[in-house]
Amino acid sequence: MKKTLIISSILLSSMAFAQGSLNIFNNSSYDLAMRVEAGNTANCLPSVITSMNFPALTSDVINNFNDSLPYATGWSVRLSPTGSPTNVTVPSGLLTTVSSLTRWQFCWYQTMDPVTGNTVYDTVDFNMGDPSAFPNCGWSSSPTVIGTVTQAFWFYIPSANATYLVIDPA
Repeated sequence: MKKTLIISSILLSSMAFAQGSLNIFNNSSYDLAMRVEAGNTANCLPSVITSMNFPALTSDVINNFNDSLPYATGWSVRLSPTGSPTNVTVPSGLLTTVSSLTRWQFCWYQTMDPVTGNTVYDTVDFNMGDPSAFPNCGWSSSPTVIGTVTQAFWFYIPSANATYLVIDPA
């Protein structure tokens, strides 16, 4: 009985802190050069970050780090505040382990011309995220940013354990 209670509590706590999905809706006519990070809401670590390109007029769901292909082939994992991060390719057992300890934290993006690949500069910096969920992590982010090229919204639905990033034309 005691083992059952211990196993049940471990499973429930890991589900409560499981990474959840990142739902990206790029409704703009621009490709996105993105930097995406997930971290622990309590103490920021582990943190996991990657760069990815996301096509124009595309929506997709990234269920976890190992599900990030074709957008990202590897992630940098930081387990402590000192030292260098560990670079890992997907799939990875380390990414599976840290998925249960992190939540999608932050996305920074720039718009890119889908034909030339050149940056299309906007009047604002798109640091998307929920600063109230990660108050001790040092990122400056906003759930809503409105620029001259695109506007973006970042939100989290706890009951679905899902984070959404929606990019629309301005």
